[in-house]
Amino acid sequence: MMPKRFASLLIGHDVSHVVTIGWRHIVNGKLLALSEASGFTVFITKDGNISYQQNLEGRKIAILVLKPASQDFLDLFALAPDVLLVLPRLTAGSVTTLSRS
Repeated sequence: MMPKRFASLLIGHDVSHVVTIGWRHIVNGKLLALSEASGFTVFITKDGNISYQQNLEGRKIAILVLKPASQDFLDLFALAPDVLLVLPRLTAGSVTTLSRS
């Protein structure tokens, strides 16, 4: 699960966390559909298999997969500047992966 503190690094964007909005136990397919229905435009995850597990054709939401160098939260937080750069360019139905070695 993505740390809630990561959202505070995405300055200038409205960010909701699954725990905060009560969606913690909803799984990927339903979570994507609920996110779209609620008006979210980007779904950020660390699940690199999501594009293989879900049919993304016709989706109204973009998916951003983050692959930090390790599971340490500092490595995840190091991706925040890259996330801020790529967010404006994401398109509905696309899957974009950001990684750091």
